[in-house]
Amino acid sequence: MTRRVSILAYCLAIGLVLLGLQSWGIAVGRIERHVIAGIEDRTGLKITSLERAEIALLPLPRVELSQVAFAQHDGMLAGKAVQLKARARLLPLLVGRLSFDRIDLISPEIDIAVAGTEDDLTEWLATPLAYLTGLQNQSRIVIIGGSVFARARGEIRTILRDINLIVDEREPQEPIAAGGTVNWRGVATDVNLLWPTAGEQARLSFSATSALMNLRFDGTRSGLSWPVYNGQLSLSTRSLPELFGWFGETPRLAATIGQLNLTAEAQVKGSEISLSNASAILDGDRLDGAITLGKAGPRWSLSGTLAGAALDLGRLYGRLDLPKPARSEAGPTPLEFEAWTAHDIDLRVSVDAARLGGGARVTEVATQLLVKKGRFEAGLLRAAAYGGSAKGRLLASTAPTGVEVRLQANLDRINLAQGVADLPGLPRLSGSGNLQLALDGTGTTAEEVVASLTGKASIALRQGELGGFAFLDLLRRAERSPMAALREWRQGKTAFDSAGATATIANGTATITDAQMAGPTYRLTLAGQASLPESWIEMSGQLNQANGSLTVPLVLSGPLDAPSLAPDVDALLRPAGSTQPTLLTR
Repeated sequence: MTRRVSILAYCLAIGLVLLGLQSWGIAVGRIERHVIAGIEDRTGLKITSLERAEIALLPLPRVELSQVAFAQHDGMLAGKAVQLKARARLLPLLVGRLSFDRIDLISPEIDIAVAGTEDDLTEWLATPLAYLTGLQNQSRIVIIGGSVFARARGEIRTILRDINLIVDEREPQEPIAAGGTVNWRGVATDVNLLWPTAGEQARLSFSATSALMNLRFDGTRSGLSWPVYNGQLSLSTRSLPELFGWFGETPRLAATIGQLNLTAEAQVKGSEISLSNASAILDGDRLDGAITLGKAGPRWSLSGTLAGAALDLGRLYGRLDLPKPARSEAGPTPLEFEAWTAHDIDLRVSVDAARLGGGARVTEVATQLLVKKGRFEAGLLRAAAYGGSAKGRLLASTAPTGVEVRLQANLDRINLAQGVADLPGLPRLSGSGNLQLALDGTGTTAEEVVASLTGKASIALRQGELGGFAFLDLLRRAERSPMAALREWRQGKTAFDSAGATATIANGTATITDAQMAGPTYRLTLAGQASLPESWIEMSGQLNQANGSLTVPLVLSGPLDAPSLAPDVDALLRPAGSTQPTLLTR
């Protein structure tokens, strides 16, 4: 080859390279049909309009369409993109065949038609999965900075924003593999999906990681007409109420749980999820067992049996926003009973040890929670507590006059001295005995229920001590000088052989007629009333020497949670001219 020919060849090669690197704009009418057909074949999307098309040959052959609109043939999926880039394979192009191995959608806005009007994640995913499954020759599809609008009957049900997603290239019958990031309801989430398109026994996996949760499922799908999914499920969240709120659910009882870590062998069949060999860690407390979650119409149902070594029931109860009677200057507190019974629950939990509200500890605990439409029942079926046993039940159900509430509690052979360390707020009281409580009330607000309470309550103790009250010192002082009885006497303690009280409650008022405490040398009796709506107690009584020679009148009054017991000054001081001006005698 002569020098002149070499120079001409090099110039021609450089020219071809420069021409190949240059994008060539061509009119829409002159785009060959097989270019658009190639894109449609590899995406399943029909190009309905575009503003401009460009073709570049080097470094790799590619087509760029600007302001392009597209739609699936059945109209279930449609959208538009600022730009569509299709990268062609070089070898097929050399033999005159156009085939694209990658198609990028730049800033697309995609509309997906979904069935129904419920905020159901499975319905939202059904259309895009059906679209991808139906593709016979799929290129790698890349979505950059996109948005997806799920619509039902023309109404937007949900929006995915900031989508950066890659759907891998695949052949027919191969599974769909996709991964990337999306922003749903303000939370950025990393997602990865392996979804089978064929086969009776096919592997699948799904994971979603965000600031609210870490979810992963690995398993298999069996069956095509009625698929069943089996595999290993793991879920962790910093706050279960926040996670439910992200999905648009606000179950009241979910507020009891904060941090949750769950692992289980899962089976998904229709609208039911069955979890076996489940291990749930609730704020550090582990429970093992089986759980079933299902949905019938708008109502979710949860059932299961769980067991563990320890559980803080007091913490769970404390997180509930239970309706409480407001102060007189505040407005009424609605019960919102429909919200409390919006989902069906049948849950049984047994633990070796549990902590109740206030710090009380119990062992060998069995609990039950039953919730149906118009009915709420929570029960402490059994528990061993401080040498005795404890049981309790709360039942609420709809009634013509509002909500009917029933409360029952039974403590048998409880040794109070064993609970002093756990219950510092308990009056300094020791001894062993029983407590029984049965209350019924009805109303539309918490105030109405408390004001209508009717029932009975009783407590009986024996062989104990009452701290903070020196009744024997009070009697001795009053015997020497009645005025001395008015001095400070709340020091020391008083032993008793028996103590007890019985109350009859009617319309929110408790009447106590036979409260008493007795020891070898004294006897204390009290009688009066307590207003449950006002949380106030007023009682009067007498402290007597055993021989009946001396009586000191007493008054018990104040808030129910902290009443004050003191000598009755008005009764102690007689009118002038009395032979014993400062002492009442029999």
